[in-house]
Amino acid sequence: MTGDPLAGMELQERLREDELQALITLVELAEPIETPNNNSYRFHPATIADAKTYFRRFALELSPAWRDLGVKGLVHGQGDLPHLTELGRALAREIRVLRPPIWYWYSDFYAAIEGSTAFSTYAERVLGRDLSQHGFADVPQIERLVSALKLGPSSRVLDTGCGNGRIAEYVSDSTGARVTGVDYVPRAIAQAIHRARPKSDRLRFVVANLDTLELPRGSFDVVVSVDSIFFGRDLEETLKRLAALLAPGGRMGILCGCDLSPALRSLDLEHDETVLDREHYEHLKRKRRVASELRPLFEREGIAFVWENLMAESIDDTAPFDPGSESFRRRLSVVRLR
Repeated sequence: MTGDPLAGMELQERLREDELQALITLVELAEPIETPNNNSYRFHPATIADAKTYFRRFALELSPAWRDLGVKGLVHGQGDLPHLTELGRALAREIRVLRPPIWYWYSDFYAAIEGSTAFSTYAERVLGRDLSQHGFADVPQIERLVSALKLGPSSRVLDTGCGNGRIAEYVSDSTGARVTGVDYVPRAIAQAIHRARPKSDRLRFVVANLDTLELPRGSFDVVVSVDSIFFGRDLEETLKRLAALLAPGGRMGILCGCDLSPALRSLDLEHDETVLDREHYEHLKRKRRVASELRPLFEREGIAFVWENLMAESIDDTAPFDPGSESFRRRLSVVRLR
């Protein structure tokens, strides 16, 4: 099972949330690893209490899960801390990949910003409009992306890592394109479906993982990725999988700080790249200034963790611009199928 995301997804659907958390807890204690974007989780936990911080405010009581996982042959042993069986260990490893710490962080994030005056004010001042962006995509970047992809009413668009769908909705509203948004956080997709119900003729949202996308080949004219392409297990495989979803002559538009060129060259995919480093540098400074001013508002709303994340992804005004720094790297890549 290890390394098979589809098998992990199928088994994940048959287990309760407390059982999933119990498996992740045991594998974290037995085989701790570090993953990107931990967002406040401390890796290498020493105790159950440490490991349960993985799940943030969604952490559940695990005692019933130990018993039921034992019946299912996934754990063995008595007491407060059972051990994973061979099957349980393989499944726990897979579940941990499908639900890294940031999966729970994003679940918390989208719950927190729904209706938040603090975040909306921040987004309006820093990003130009509140599209629930987590990351660095301001309205000028999104409009540049839309323009480069030449979207229109006939365009069939896949938005990967769509979050709660506000960017997808903005793109559809401004171009008439039919957009399908996918994200692996069910809470975010539920928000998107509820909000966009009146526009269901051109907006569709689905819970899906980049590594397990099951969509018809050639069913889209455009794939959009805004600060999400790096969430796949393997960048080259992710790009290959997304390219297969495009119709002949299709295009991909990718906004991120990644260096995509080696993977795109390996796949023999033509692409143009627009450098946005200077704009990104100015964005990071503006982010720090505005977030600092809004700290009391975030704290009054009880969502200081969102403010802390904004500050962590910003820089002080005195930081010099270094064109060679990875911290300031920002690219718009447009990939074209031959």
